[in-house]
Amino acid sequence: MIRPFQHGDHVAIAKIFTRAVHEIAREVYSEEQCLAWSDREPNPAHWKRRCELKRPFVYVVGPEIAGFLEVGPDGHIDCAYVHPKFQRRGIASALARHAVETCFAVGIGRVYVEASLCAKPMFEKLGFKALEEVQANVRGVELTNYKMELTTAGTRGSAMAG
Repeated sequence: MIRPFQHGDHVAIAKIFTRAVHEIAREVYSEEQCLAWSDREPNPAHWKRRCELKRPFVYVVGPEIAGFLEVGPDGHIDCAYVHPKFQRRGIASALARHAVETCFAVGIGRVYVEASLCAKPMFEKLGFKALEEVQANVRGVELTNYKMELTTAGTRGSAMAG
């Protein structure tokens, strides 16, 4: 089930972010890159401030938050992470699909993301187009990601259309 962020969700979100970076992303990024992206220990105080501001969508499985996604008022997907024990179950896809549908429903005709190497294939399956490869500098370390977008015109024939 997908629902909006609720007070207190930030603790689980902090853990999901940290574990996703150090357990999932490490398959394609170096240890140095993962440490630049996220400290090894979750930072609930940071995520409390961020979640109160960004109001992410969360995906709940039973009593647990399995993943989360932030989408801004301009259609920018900023964070999309899934807990490692729930990966490869369609949770990130469901969250991204929900974000796109929500944006399109209120007249935002373009949803865009800077997708990691891990997330790029999932966004491509949903019909997002890669615009360019970017070397992002995070705490002095280069990480490859991809500027991607999906527009209302681009949804015909994509996984978003059905």
